[in-house]
Amino acid sequence: MSFEFSRLRHGDRVVAVGSIALFIFMFFFKWFDIKVPGIIGAYLRVANVSTSVDAWHSLEYIRWLLLFTVIAGLVLVVLVGGARKLPAGFSISAVVAGLGLLSAVLVLYRLLISHPFTHVEVKLGAWLGLISCAAIAYGGFRGMTEEGTVLVSAPHVESSP
Repeated sequence: MSFEFSRLRHGDRVVAVGSIALFIFMFFFKWFDIKVPGIIGAYLRVANVSTSVDAWHSLEYIRWLLLFTVIAGLVLVVLVGGARKLPAGFSISAVVAGLGLLSAVLVLYRLLISHPFTHVEVKLGAWLGLISCAAIAYGGFRGMTEEGTVLVSAPHVESSP
């Protein structure tokens, strides 16, 4: 079986773009800038020492969840594009949606409430990473809808004549 892009549904494509973008933003974009006051900050600027950090170096525990979310999203794309069959009752789209949602919530928490350092400024990479997590969650939920997976099934109520 070969990989074909035409097999990817809309949700799968959103997951693919979100996963690749999150990987790029995690490692190649700065997420936080530590504000160093006074003479120490001046010395660091003269010495060309960067006080900005990316997600991998600033988010101790969340980084593993983000990396696992990227991997799960890419596995989803490979499985769907390669027309691989999964066990009945198992929805990888649901797993990806859950991981994306959890990642987005935890990243949002770190950006708005609990910064990894004191005196920190949130950089553009962090907001782009948050958007990528949200895109993965959206794509996973969209994939669930497209494959007919539901989170909770409503009880069937028969109407009496």
